Amino acid sequence: MRIVVTGAAGFIGRRVVAQLAQDGARVLAVDRAEAPAGLPAGVEFVRGDAAEVVPGLTGEFVLAHLAWYMDRSNADAQAASVEVLLRTIANPGLHGVVGMGSAEEYGEREGCLREDMAPGTRLSAYGWAKVESCRAVRHWAETPGNKAVWLRPFIAYGPGQSGSMAIPYALACARERRDADFSEGLQGRDFVHVDDVARGIAMAARRLPEIAGGFTMCNMGCGTPVRLRDVLARIARNCGAEEVFHFGARPMRVGEPREQYADLKSVKNVLGWEARIPWEQGIDALCNPPEKGSDE
Repeated sequence: MRIVVTGAAGFIGRRVVAQLAQDGARVLAVDRAEAPAGLPAGVEFVRGDAAEVVPGLTGEFVLAHLAWYMDRSNADAQAASVEVLLRTIANPGLHGVVGMGSAEEYGEREGCLREDMAPGTRLSAYGWAKVESCRAVRHWAETPGNKAVWLRPFIAYGPGQSGSMAIPYALACARERRDADFSEGLQGRDFVHVDDVARGIAMAARRLPEIAGGFTMCNMGCGTPVRLRDVLARIARNCGAEEVFHFGARPMRVGEPREQYADLKSVKNVLGWEARIPWEQGIDALCNPPEKGSDE
């Protein structure tokens, strides 16, 4: 069966497309942006809005929906992302959806977070939009014959990520020797490499017809909290720039959870997935990428 990937030119999407192509799947990639460089042979690419392209597709297919407006603090943009999802899944030939959630759906909740926990009550605009999208996909999956997996990656990171996120921002500051002010960095988070996330999404899309039940939720992470300070300090050491990071120069955000990490029982049972890249290895590789033309 064909697998349609929206947001296919994005940070995660382009890796999902590459993984599916490597696995031998028939892939249609959709994105408003131009086709990413290095698009695998055999992958069909359509440039356009997912909400306009996908409803018009014919035949049966599985949808991996990653299209999203990434201005996370903009409530209008996040509401528009929910509307895009609702319009995208309105195709009678669609019987399987892999939806992209987020750990931000848990809001202020702390500790080991399970999929059966209710969403948090203090949500960002982005977290709210993901919660609403999850509800929409769950409702869609109640139709007999429909199946959906809702994946909740925790803190994804890796090459090509937007500079507004903590890790790429810190890396840019370290490389450029720019002073960067942080909180004490004692909050524990579950960091998962983008390649592991993409592999999990591809697994879910390929195996969806075999998964029992109409709707399934799965966290994705390493299952262990790591202090943000330790991650940023490793970046600084890799770049020889320990002097430019100033911990404790900013207060911790009001209401920010002290510790959040993923319970992984569901994703292991449903997909047999687990992260392969330890955070230390991922950060070291991010800071020291192979030179172009090398065999690594």
